[in-house]
Amino acid sequence: MAEMALSPGVKLAWRVAGDLAFQEKDPLIEPRHLFFGIFSLGKLVAAAEKGHKKDDLVVGVKPEADQLDELARRRGLDIPSIRRAVRRTSAARAPKSSSALPHGQALSRSDASRHIFEQAATQGFPVLDVPSLLRALLQAHDSGIEEATAAMQVGLSAILRELQPIESLTQLVSMSLDPRMTDLDTVVSQEFREAVQVTEAVDTRFAMQSYQAAAPQALDSIRRLTVLSELTWEFGTQGLLEPMLQKAVEQLLRLVSTGERCAILVNDATGSELLLKAHGPLGTVPMISMTSAKRAIADQKGFIWNRGKEMTRTQKESKVESGMYVPLVVNGQAIGVICIDCTCAPQSFGKDDLLLVTSLAHQLALAIANQQLLLTLKQNTDVLERLLTNFSPKVRTRLLQRAQMGRLRLGGEQSVVSVLCADIRGFTQLTAGMPTDDVVSLLNEYFAALTECIFRNDGTIDKFVGDAILAVFGSPEADPQHCRKAVVAGMEMQEAAREVSKRRKAKSEVSCEIGIGIHTGQVLHGFIGSPERMEFTIIGEAVNRTARYCDGAKGGQVLISPEIYQHLWNAVEVQQISIPTKHEGDFVAYRVQRVRDPGERTVISS
Repeated sequence: MAEMALSPGVKLAWRVAGDLAFQEKDPLIEPRHLFFGIFSLGKLVAAAEKGHKKDDLVVGVKPEADQLDELARRRGLDIPSIRRAVRRTSAARAPKSSSALPHGQALSRSDASRHIFEQAATQGFPVLDVPSLLRALLQAHDSGIEEATAAMQVGLSAILRELQPIESLTQLVSMSLDPRMTDLDTVVSQEFREAVQVTEAVDTRFAMQSYQAAAPQALDSIRRLTVLSELTWEFGTQGLLEPMLQKAVEQLLRLVSTGERCAILVNDATGSELLLKAHGPLGTVPMISMTSAKRAIADQKGFIWNRGKEMTRTQKESKVESGMYVPLVVNGQAIGVICIDCTCAPQSFGKDDLLLVTSLAHQLALAIANQQLLLTLKQNTDVLERLLTNFSPKVRTRLLQRAQMGRLRLGGEQSVVSVLCADIRGFTQLTAGMPTDDVVSLLNEYFAALTECIFRNDGTIDKFVGDAILAVFGSPEADPQHCRKAVVAGMEMQEAAREVSKRRKAKSEVSCEIGIGIHTGQVLHGFIGSPERMEFTIIGEAVNRTARYCDGAKGGQVLISPEIYQHLWNAVEVQQISIPTKHEGDFVAYRVQRVRDPGERTVISS
């Protein structure tokens, strides 16, 4: 088996085949054993994923197992049924001797199995994978396999056709243009065929394995390009910057074989200091010439230096004979530098090395810039979300969307909204003599419960003023139900306040009651301030009038204005009262007793 490179799936299938042959006391691994091993891959992968069996060999098999499962599914084949059928036939064909195999005897391939591997090897692929081995098995028309799968031959024949390489350009073009052609059964007349021969192919899932299996005389440039491409792909998918840079250092030391040490320096957030982000080999002390590093960054040019008469102090002390410094440049700005050196003979690095490291530096610079951009965007989003904490989650989402489109700007508009004001009754007397921390804890506990009620009904908190909350409904987004939602929120807030008081009394802590006033009217609302500092606010007589109704509400009461009642006269049960004001005489108000709902008759009461 050493004459060709095997994919993880083929290695595991071979082991399963050997286990089955051993169970049958058969010293030779037959094609039917291999066939059974191939169709056991999915079962082994599933068991490993569930943690039933830890097996290093299973690692990397999943892509091949998934491809095989998809092939079988499309052709209507049941893989467990295939395994059972092969086991039955295999057991019937097993040697009749009941004696066990001699201890330590190694299993080997039968002539038929050896021929199948040889046929698979003629396909020209550097790595033998599961589809190629399955194709060779089906092409061999082995009697053991065909006997076991007689009832499944239609599906297996379809799989074989699907696994066959496309033989002509005309066939490929016909398949791509004719929507009726969903299989490879269509035969194109010979006179219109243009033969196309595949000379080399690499399975993209096993690109690195393909390289490792290549002949030793393979061009070094191909090896480097393959690794560089793999790194580029990882840079685009890697989540964390430091592990990505450390991986780049390790690969650079492999690619530039004369390099003994490698380090990557990246500018800090201010651009005033170079930070060591990765170096290798791990456990060694990086010897970096900061003069050379700063020169590469300043000139934005990569260069190779060799020991000469004029050297920096670091170069003299480190006994470094040659070094290569390449800047990380993105958008015309150098953000770091790659440093590689060695203590071997001068002229250790060549132009090809410099071009390779420069190519990688471009990819690294882009990856670092993308990481920094993502971090900045996340920080800006976090800040914006904190600024929008006064809005309900639904409204906050819409405002974030407007901000992302550049439509969240300074400016106000006139609209009719509903305003709610809630105030703790007798707060000053209640908290007299209380420690400051206890007062803050009391406010936070009540305000957290009240805020949830406001947000649940699409309200927006304009501000917290001492022991009071000012909220608005129907702003910044218009809402035709703003009157009803404001009243429902007020009733829910009273219920929430009672629950908080109950908990606090059980702990012998100070409790309180709130009074709530609600009014509707025209206000100026929007984001007011300057581009450097803006905040959402509402301005207008309706705000002042709401405060009057709040002042008139006793603990546990929700008072609404006549304007609110005009909208909700058929949705609330109220008691009309009169409240005094200092300068404006008595106001007519309505104490809400219950909010009716058409579907449930009554949803909230107080």
